[in-house]
Amino acid sequence: MAGDQPARTDQSLRDRVFEEVKERIISGQLPVGARLHERNLSEELGVSRVPLREAILTLRAQGLVDVQPRIGAFVKPLTARYVAELFDVREVLEPLAACLAATRRTEEQVTDLERYFLEEQRALELDDNKAGSLANAEFHLLILRASDNELLYSIVAPLQTQIQRLFRRTIVSIGESLFHDHGAMLDAIRRQDSARAAQLALEHVAGTRAHSLSLFD
Repeated sequence: MAGDQPARTDQSLRDRVFEEVKERIISGQLPVGARLHERNLSEELGVSRVPLREAILTLRAQGLVDVQPRIGAFVKPLTARYVAELFDVREVLEPLAACLAATRRTEEQVTDLERYFLEEQRALELDDNKAGSLANAEFHLLILRASDNELLYSIVAPLQTQIQRLFRRTIVSIGESLFHDHGAMLDAIRRQDSARAAQLALEHVAGTRAHSLSLFD
């Protein structure tokens, strides 16, 4: 058992570094095109370059950075084409997740959805964009977990990083409508109305598509 502790500690460190750098990108502290200077970042975060490099690989896998061999890693832009493709995928898979969640969810998962729904409400009241985007992401991830479909989760969950990045730019103007949508979806999942949950999820994603793409006009 003692021999397992370093591995868990290393994983925790990697996760912390990843989350910190991800937040800097999502918030715009590291703007599009910015280079991720390993020496500077490792000193700021108080870590060696090893967990930082591992975090950068994960950031690349989630589409946040572009790694150029022998040059470095740079913050990748969100493009209109990528956002359109993102919504193409969401419009197909998120209604499926909501449908499955309505029939397979546990009472504990319903309680968790209610908790993050209330966190969204508090974030809106406080105009806290960061807290709102995190609660929004957790709400959708919980629906994916409640779907009890590992393949579906593995496909959609990694997209939440880019969705958070986009949501941080749109929450001010559409936060209220998203909150209303989530309330209706929560009610359908609570009542185990799979058809209604799927329809609401589709309307929710479709309703934010045009607004999100308008950011690139």
